[in-house]
Amino acid sequence: MKSLLRSAVVLALLGAGAAQAATVTVTSVSNAPTLNSWYLTNYRDVSTGYTSTTFAGITSANPRSGNGSVEMSSTDASGKADYAYTWGFVNNRTLGNVNSIGFDWFRAPGTSAEHLAPAMRLLYDADGNAATTEDRGYLIWEQVYNGTTLQNQWVSSSLENQYFWQRQFSPGYTVEDYDMTLANWASGMAPNAQNVASYDQLSASTAILGIEFGIGSGWAGTFRGFIDNARIGFAGEEATTFNFETAASQVPEPASLALLGLGALGFAARRRKQK
Repeated sequence: MKSLLRSAVVLALLGAGAAQAATVTVTSVSNAPTLNSWYLTNYRDVSTGYTSTTFAGITSANPRSGNGSVEMSSTDASGKADYAYTWGFVNNRTLGNVNSIGFDWFRAPGTSAEHLAPAMRLLYDADGNAATTEDRGYLIWEQVYNGTTLQNQWVSSSLENQYFWQRQFSPGYTVEDYDMTLANWASGMAPNAQNVASYDQLSASTAILGIEFGIGSGWAGTFRGFIDNARIGFAGEEATTFNFETAASQVPEPASLALLGLGALGFAARRRKQK
């Protein structure tokens, strides 16, 4: 019986550790940039001097994997909202080591332009050197460059082999090549677009500093959508999925489940002795 209990403890704790490392439940988002935490950024609304009535928040309007998801909406082309998660310079977190990236998204009925859907971005530092800051930007994924934009249904998008375009922060230039994968960028391939005035030369050692998802920036008309289960992973690490919920789950944590299991085993042992 003691051997059985010891085995149960080991298995339960191993299982608890794996589950906690793989999925993080997010119930709140900061309004200021914070490392290793989700925060609202690039928010353009009537309250910040724009004409769009923009919304971004975790709601229960269209839950995906629990009781909530991130809801984002805008009412005209001036609106924009992003959720960002940044970790800064971390060894191994490079473009060449990205082996998992994706999210779930939903485009609500009534949205004007049929090709619009939430976008996902990787924040990069091209040379991986924190001392140089003029070589940073985004690699941006949009559904419109990767196939049909489905309507009024949840879509789970795995982006590892899909197309990303580049947006430089300095000098603020969009590289209009929409058919390059992360592997293409990591290989040092030059963009194919004609008349490319400037672009950041990336490589496998390009540092990835964070991820973002969001809506807006020139999106004419109204938009309403939902996002959940944002995922990122690097070689040598376990991929992390961020599940957005309106409140912390009341389901017992794996460690608690393990203790419940041990209690049941103990009860069974006592019953056996009594017999």
